[in-house]
Amino acid sequence: MEKVKLNVLLAMTDHLASVFKKGLEDYVKFFKTSQGAFKGERKTYEPRQGAIDLPNERLNKLVVTTVEEKLRYLEDVSKDYIDALFSQEKTNASGIAFATLTVDDIIFGQFTSMELLRLKSLLEGGTFKEVYENIPVRNDDENWIKSENETYEGRTIWESAKRVGVNKSIIKESYILSDPNIDKAEGGRYIPQIASKDTIVELGDYTYQRFSGEESHTVRAAILNRRSKLLTAVIAALKTANDVESIASEMTSQKLFNYLHRGI
Repeated sequence: MEKVKLNVLLAMTDHLASVFKKGLEDYVKFFKTSQGAFKGERKTYEPRQGAIDLPNERLNKLVVTTVEEKLRYLEDVSKDYIDALFSQEKTNASGIAFATLTVDDIIFGQFTSMELLRLKSLLEGGTFKEVYENIPVRNDDENWIKSENETYEGRTIWESAKRVGVNKSIIKESYILSDPNIDKAEGGRYIPQIASKDTIVELGDYTYQRFSGEESHTVRAAILNRRSKLLTAVIAALKTANDVESIASEMTSQKLFNYLHRGI
């Protein structure tokens, strides 16, 4: 982050704080109420020659967005606030000793107690945690594979197995049962017996496939687990951290979201 005077940094942080909070609340609402935006479906249908077309058997509902795209946008819009937040705390913590923050052999750097308190507050924030708890996930009872459909080229989309089949119908045909033991001409009172025959006809070929921009339960659980481990490490580091004069914080938005979203 570009160096600025402390008073400017404080003003930036105060302004961006409300924007960041509102953005997180919007994400929670979107993840809870707009899960259809992460789902797609495709149905095709071609009637056989002479058969009636069934337009309702065709559908192409595209995946509007993916969890990966939403989280990447969260990173972009949160960068200025998070970078300013920790730079402010580092500047305010002049003369305080550092503590090294390490999680799973990943060294984030050295941070003052003020930075660690801010990070602890951020990770413990109910709305921040709620964003990840409400990440839309795919059904575990279906086999999903990475989609190579050209419609979603360059995006992380998953697809279900394609169902292929034939639409069929039944034609009912009535006919008279003949009885060789009865002379139809005698007396004119003969009532023929009517029978019905069902014939199955093929009307057309169809396919059905589902698409998803959701994450797996495993990925969501891993993100929540990493958040928990990072919070534990911050609490431990706070016990040994002392204030020291510094300007730029090593805790950046990129480091935070790289770990939470990608484990790196």
